[in-house]
Amino acid sequence: MPRTPSPAHASTRSERTPVVLIGLAVAFSLLGDVTIYTVLPIHHETLGFGPLEVGILLSANRWVRLLTNDLARRVLERRRPRHVLALVLCAGSLITLLYATAPPFWLFLLGRMAWGAVWSFIRHTGVMTSIRVGTRARAAGVLGVYNGTVQLGFIAGTLAGAALFDLMGFAAAFSVMALFSLSGIAFDYLAFGRLPEQAPAPAQPGATGRARDAAILLRSFVTTCVGVGLIISTLGFALRERFGATVELGSLVIGIATINGILIALHYGINSAGSPLLGAGIDRFGRRISEIVAFSTGTAALVAAALFAATPVLVPVVVVFFVANVACRLSLTSRAGLAGSASFSRVMTAADLGAASGPLIGWLAIERVGSPDVVFAIGAGLYAVATVAAIAQRR
Repeated sequence: MPRTPSPAHASTRSERTPVVLIGLAVAFSLLGDVTIYTVLPIHHETLGFGPLEVGILLSANRWVRLLTNDLARRVLERRRPRHVLALVLCAGSLITLLYATAPPFWLFLLGRMAWGAVWSFIRHTGVMTSIRVGTRARAAGVLGVYNGTVQLGFIAGTLAGAALFDLMGFAAAFSVMALFSLSGIAFDYLAFGRLPEQAPAPAQPGATGRARDAAILLRSFVTTCVGVGLIISTLGFALRERFGATVELGSLVIGIATINGILIALHYGINSAGSPLLGAGIDRFGRRISEIVAFSTGTAALVAAALFAATPVLVPVVVVFFVANVACRLSLTSRAGLAGSASFSRVMTAADLGAASGPLIGWLAIERVGSPDVVFAIGAGLYAVATVAAIAQRR
């Protein structure tokens, strides 16, 4: 006789399918934005932008989200998420098409700000829909599946965007990405078609004090300020400073944009493959212990990167930092999502403030010091503060 799957196994499988589909919808929306981070640090002089203008463009979308995160929460509490998501996915594709025109700085800046507002809606829909699919005991694991799927968009956007730029130029790269971004709408409706009519929103029992809330917001700020803001946004500049515009491997000449894309894609690959496993581990060992271990490991890795930036040690310690950074974000995001929509909005606003500040801090430090290695030292200091905050917080 055929074997009947256990209720737990069936439940896990029924949770995973809509979560993966909603993750794919979000992944396709990211193609244009990710290409910006791969191409702009290398191509900015051709567009007529200086280092400070690059920092502004890379962070403008995050500053806007400080205002639009709560707006997204309010709208999504009153409207059907599947329709709102389809609308903002279409808007995101049009914004990517604007990038393809290589607009002047002020118009480019408006496009980046518009994308920030769009992303508030996309992220809130994706995370809160996913976390409401599972139980409290599996919240980080379910979020890990969602996050791992979303990272496919970062990987595809980084590799394909960089390769298209080197092969076809700025305008063609963003035009192709705009076209593919529209595919996310199909996954949006497929995902919501597999969800139950009413998914219960889990709530965190009890109220958190102001000190505890401030400590969580601080750690959320540091996680994105260092991971996305400082390290990722300055990587292309560091590569160009050390290797020039191209790298020769025998008879093969590879553009530095492609190499930058491969390295950034490695970060997203760790995020994608590691998120489900790290999420399950966080569910097993608890969020507090997981955050203490992750932040302390990230601090040690960044200290080693700052001390040995000119040696082969740099690559493995940066990889270790990437893993720690993913664990920090998963734990904090699942904690916020379980506490409800309003809590999630606050924690994500703190994360956006960090992500917005990071590129400005990194590029200003490079402009003053002249070396990208200073970024690792700044990141180590911020992660050390977050480690102390995680240890000091009560259970």
